[in-house]
Amino acid sequence: MRIVIIGSGAAGATAAQFARKTNRTAEIVLVSREPYGEYSRCGLPYVLSGVIDRFDSLIEYSPEWFRRFGVELRLSTEVTSIHPSRRTVTTASLLTSEEELMDYDSLVLATGARASIPPIPGASRPDGGLEDRVYTLRTMDDARAIAGALDRASSCMVIGAGLIGMELSEALCSRSGDSTLLSCMVDVQSHVLPAMIDADIADLVERVIAAQGIRFLPGTSVFKIESGDRCHVYCRSSYTGEEFSYSVDMVIVSTGTSPDTALGQSAGCAVGHSGGIVIDNRCRTSVEGVYAAGDCTEYDDFITRQPVPIGLGSIAVRHGRVAGINAAGGDECLAHGLLNSRTTRLFGLEVAATGPTCVELQKSGIEPIVGKVTGSTLPEYFPGGKSITAKLLAHPKDGRILGAQVVGEEGAHQRANLLAAAILNLTTAEQFLQLETCYAPPVAPTLDCVTLAAEAVRTKWKRTTRSEAQSDA
Repeated sequence: MRIVIIGSGAAGATAAQFARKTNRTAEIVLVSREPYGEYSRCGLPYVLSGVIDRFDSLIEYSPEWFRRFGVELRLSTEVTSIHPSRRTVTTASLLTSEEELMDYDSLVLATGARASIPPIPGASRPDGGLEDRVYTLRTMDDARAIAGALDRASSCMVIGAGLIGMELSEALCSRSGDSTLLSCMVDVQSHVLPAMIDADIADLVERVIAAQGIRFLPGTSVFKIESGDRCHVYCRSSYTGEEFSYSVDMVIVSTGTSPDTALGQSAGCAVGHSGGIVIDNRCRTSVEGVYAAGDCTEYDDFITRQPVPIGLGSIAVRHGRVAGINAAGGDECLAHGLLNSRTTRLFGLEVAATGPTCVELQKSGIEPIVGKVTGSTLPEYFPGGKSITAKLLAHPKDGRILGAQVVGEEGAHQRANLLAAAILNLTTAEQFLQLETCYAPPVAPTLDCVTLAAEAVRTKWKRTTRSEAQSDA
């Protein structure tokens, strides 16, 4: 049996690992356009900041690791075409241009995503490459190019205030020792981390970045970039219509990604509304014998049941595990939907969330009940406690917890993990209040902020149901 996996990122490398664990005799071939083994894309900003000392430290599975595991790793090689009816792929070396026709019994598409560049005049060249002094961060080579440019730069603008844009902004400030390297951060959205948290929670983050001297311009679009000795970036405020410009040494565009589905589409794989390859709960595509995993795919949200693109390494790993097991003849399934549990740490502030945001719920037709509480990680009387804010979103009909957002100096991600388990098990706010949590003055308060937020939700839900009952009477 031969299993061919296209892409050596988190999804592809995990698929290879679990395919081997499932089938000890199968021939497994992993094809990658990049010249490295599997590395952490999520760690790239932290090499730029200097927290991680070198790029090679990010390589989690080296070519030697794949060899020891009995996986044939073909680096600097691309798959140029897939022929599902014959179960073959054509590969080409990016170093020698040599082509090869290879057959397969199972194929796993783990082609990932590409940086999404808005149609800004002066950002991209006609051939699709980036203009001088304009960068994106998606690959190791992207990060190396940024690092080289930063050595010569005294100012930079970041376009985009999503997860990567925010982590890049922190990296630039850490690198320079202050915020002078980062001239400003612009985004067409109204607040930072718009896909992760709601505006009221984002406000807590924005206060912290403002205290660092970072200028964030919300509701601002870049409509032109002119490159020469410096980059002249022309902006427009959607609030006031005012136009203004910045002159910087370099620009980093961090406006999201788009699934890389070209190969999958050419093979006949169905692509869904969000732009990713459609998969079922066994990571099967619409083409027999072809599986897909990670950022090139879409999968249903657990709450809204709407297809959403994949963009988290944690989900890519889970997809890769299921795709690899099933491609090797096993039987494994994904969960019945995505919670998109996510977290980051920015300027000492931990931000975590799970489930849809309030905006996303409203778009799906649900007006959630909201409970938000700010408390402390320790009892108020005990020294060393850190402020922490928890926001819970619940269904108006039954009080079931649908989403949560937590922000604080420590412990936010663990609280989000607890709430992810609650959401997955269809727990109501009332049921959540029955949960016994640990207490000791130097460790935790008697009632955690997430418990108090659940209490606020239950109170509002009961008030709503009583009002509805009285109206019906």
